[in-house]
Amino acid sequence: MVTLKDIAQYTQLSPSTVSIVLKGNGDARKIKKETQNIVLDAARKLGYKPNVQARILRGGSPNRMIITLFWASDIRIHMLSRFINGLQSSLVQNNYPCDLQVKPYMNNHLHEALNDQTILASNGMIICNPSESDMEFLEQLNAGIPIVLYNRYSDKYATINMDDRTIGELPARVFTKHHKKRPAILKSPATFNGMNIRTNVFAFTTNESGMEPPVSITVADSMKGGYEGALQLCSLEVLPDCLFCASDNIALGALKAFHQKGVRIPEDIEIISVGNGNPDQQEFAIPSLSVISLPMEDMAAACLRTVYTFLSTGEYNTSTTEFPIHYVPRESCRE
Repeated sequence: MVTLKDIAQYTQLSPSTVSIVLKGNGDARKIKKETQNIVLDAARKLGYKPNVQARILRGGSPNRMIITLFWASDIRIHMLSRFINGLQSSLVQNNYPCDLQVKPYMNNHLHEALNDQTILASNGMIICNPSESDMEFLEQLNAGIPIVLYNRYSDKYATINMDDRTIGELPARVFTKHHKKRPAILKSPATFNGMNIRTNVFAFTTNESGMEPPVSITVADSMKGGYEGALQLCSLEVLPDCLFCASDNIALGALKAFHQKGVRIPEDIEIISVGNGNPDQQEFAIPSLSVISLPMEDMAAACLRTVYTFLSTGEYNTSTTEFPIHYVPRESCRE
């Protein structure tokens, strides 16, 4: 077990200086950045884990590993419960000797949350929702511990993904099968490139099927955003006959607007949503919501399994696991 004295001896610094830096108080105690970096680099090289040391002092098990989950604090926060549920179920079912800690971060500011202190306090990491700039940071990072990315692609890290092309293609195929001609899209500003892929593939596939170019409206990823977007569709001279919504939140808001305007679903307009929300809300909406189901719980379990395998075997690779996507028909759009 690496101690503060080991790090002090390695760096030729006093144990008190090492302790101050590792507790995150270096700036407050006016310790030079250069000295702080020397301490943190040494701690990482020597394999110092402060959480492990503290647990031993408290009489807890020193053999449990700390997995840190990073999740962006933005509109996607409502999806966190499904991901946590998948992790929790996997921990219980597999009896992994792991503890989970959640680290929120602001979009485009992952580097502020994933710092040396966090690395030292973690045995492995699951990183969700990184933006393009966050991915650039990760590609330059050398953390020295296993990292798995959720729904992103990388040549450097193991990744757990879903097929964004299929997410856009499936609703277009269903609408084509139903002989629809006037498609529409309600989408939110893209927080990662996969969102653009979904809507672009939908537009391409409907065009290939002989439909009109889709009416595309960008709204906030919320029920209010979906409500306002649907009102815009209702104000058009000719109402679209099929609608692809980029999220459950948007679709649920749209349902209310169409109800208020007397638009019948699915008779006047069929609706399919990306199923990234609560399945109960999808099933018990009026009418119930047809979705492209995203296997978030299974993907969360795969993220944890991948990290644990790396930690237990000591073998790290940049494997990519892609989960299949399927259509769940309900009342808003038939089979």
